[in-house]
Amino acid sequence: MTRDRVLIVDDEESVVVTMQAILEMDGHDVTVASSVAEAIALVKAGEFDLVLSDLRLEDGDGIQIVIEARRTSIETICIILTGYASLDSAVKAMRQGAYDYLVKPCDVEELRLTVSRGLERRRLGQQLRERLTELRAANATIEGFNRDLQRRVDEATAELRDQYGRLQELDRLKTQFMSVASHELKTPVTAMSGFLQVALRRIRKRLATGPPDAESWEAEQNIVADQLVIVQRQTAKLARLIDELLDVSRIQSGRVEFHDQDVDLAQLTHEVADRMQNTTSRHAIQLRDGEPIRIVADRDHLEQVLNNLIANAVKYSPDGGAVTIVVGIDGDEAALSVTDEGIGIPEEELGSVFSLFYRSPDRRARDVGGMGLGLYISKEIVDRHGGRIWAESTLGQGTTFQVRLPRLARTPQPADDDPRPVPART
Repeated sequence: MTRDRVLIVDDEESVVVTMQAILEMDGHDVTVASSVAEAIALVKAGEFDLVLSDLRLEDGDGIQIVIEARRTSIETICIILTGYASLDSAVKAMRQGAYDYLVKPCDVEELRLTVSRGLERRRLGQQLRERLTELRAANATIEGFNRDLQRRVDEATAELRDQYGRLQELDRLKTQFMSVASHELKTPVTAMSGFLQVALRRIRKRLATGPPDAESWEAEQNIVADQLVIVQRQTAKLARLIDELLDVSRIQSGRVEFHDQDVDLAQLTHEVADRMQNTTSRHAIQLRDGEPIRIVADRDHLEQVLNNLIANAVKYSPDGGAVTIVVGIDGDEAALSVTDEGIGIPEEELGSVFSLFYRSPDRRARDVGGMGLGLYISKEIVDRHGGRIWAESTLGQGTTFQVRLPRLARTPQPADDDPRPVPART
């Protein structure tokens, strides 16, 4: 067991010898000094557990020793020895950090008790500081756990908030889908049912009245044929809607297959524009293209993008309006633009046009059919080809959809800048 180190400072040899003997008998390791200078040198050289010093010494006072001992180690216990006439000075010493004072000549038991209490206080102070250090370390660990726990709670909360937001969005899309789908799917079915009923009534009526003459029978045939053509168109429309829904399902589940090949974008655009012109006599589809523009793409999916963009432009253009298609080169990319003369899109809506089920909020667009799937599908296809698609629009003047796709090789720019009309169906 380590003995407590005690320094006795007094210039009266009899006092020093007596105190040293008493304290050594109690098991303390005692060092003695007879002056302030000697005591301060000993204090600086090594740490003492307790300093017992006379207040009045030949070369100074014990307060200097107290100050130096406390400066060396705040845990050092200092006890002052003083006479009755020096009580004020003893109080001053205690204010400088002394633990207690003894009035000389002091009782042996009082000396032993005061030293014992002082050393016990030192031990308790050390234990307290050790516990405080442990508590600070534990507190730091707890704070670390709390920070980590709070971070995890925040992450979990953010994830739950995101999931809740996605669920709300899915619920909104489901409601929107049910509303749009019920209307868009019901419309062609209702039309088909109506025209088929009319055609069926005419056929039954004609059969009930007996053999018709050739002229009236031909007229009835023409009427029924026209109605069946309408039914055929509505059937095709219904099939397109179903195909779009299936495309969305495949896209969102990652089941869309792409079969890349060398495609001439200019030639493919010309083919689609020709076919689309044959479906409308109320719009002029004008195509501006030039030399072949080679890209690597899935031809069928790229044709689907062209169909969607041109059909969209036709739907939103007024009767007699023009749809202008430009195919060219923009740096290292193949460039395609489709421009209509429709109502335009508000600037704040341009970022939403490629969203699932997007429909224009403009009341003038309410009569335009569709489920808001075509542009969403087109963007997914363009994105998966490593390309870009965006919309530019001016209200009341029309909208241009721009597409950029990686080119297979450089192709010269077309020399003729004049749009080349696609012959209209007569």
